[in-house]
Amino acid sequence: MYLVFDIFVFIFGAVVGSFLNATVYRVKNKKDFIISRSECESCKHKLSPLDLVPVLSYIFLQGKCRYCKEKISSINFFFEIISGIVFLLYFNFLSFNYLINNSAFVYINILFYLFIICIFLYIGLYDFFYYEISDKLIFYSSILVFIYFLISYYFGYISLYIIINHIVTGIIVAGLFLLIILITKGEGMGGGDMKLVFLMGLILGYPAILYVLFVSFVLGAVIGLILILIKNKTLKSSIPFAPFLSSSIILYIIFSVYLLRLISYLYIR
Repeated sequence: MYLVFDIFVFIFGAVVGSFLNATVYRVKNKKDFIISRSECESCKHKLSPLDLVPVLSYIFLQGKCRYCKEKISSINFFFEIISGIVFLLYFNFLSFNYLINNSAFVYINILFYLFIICIFLYIGLYDFFYYEISDKLIFYSSILVFIYFLISYYFGYISLYIIINHIVTGIIVAGLFLLIILITKGEGMGGGDMKLVFLMGLILGYPAILYVLFVSFVLGAVIGLILILIKNKTLKSSIPFAPFLSSSIILYIIFSVYLLRLISYLYIR
């Protein structure tokens, strides 16, 4: 039963990843991402359902378009796998007792964080391709977080102090990034990163945001160093930071309970 559940969750995650990937392309090219059919980026041929099977279609087609034989970006393939793994980890690290809890708020909580994961998967991929972060998406996501806070407060799951903590945290981290932007004259960070960390601070609050930002900078430094060593980048090259921020918050959402237990254990020791 667990194996069937895991397979279903992975497939569902891969399907979501495929949809997010298509959405990134369509939004950038100002195309409808709900009604319009997917097409090859090279020959513009409409893709059939068999061409859109996540992961498997790329393997069977050997990474090429069925119609024009142009190579398909392997990033699409790996993003579908990553999305599947993210969903798999998210649901596997939820307690089974937590999943069968009769409280309606539990399911609201699960869906909220699942939606947040999807938002950050999208933001990371979009910034990776186009070095842009959507202001509208940040704005609407912030509204969603506030609605979640109001529902949580109404049902007594969080206090007003926690809400204030999250709002103040978002403002402070955004202010720190603004300071970096001003000092580096836009070379170190972009305005999109500043707005993104505001959203992250709003979602996580203090002190969780500190762990996530630390991991983001470590990931950025390590990946940047690797790219320099393999000569794909130089010290003056621009590297999008949103993928690292997005990866870090997703990892925190998945492993937060275990991370907090580890920190508590180390602190007590």
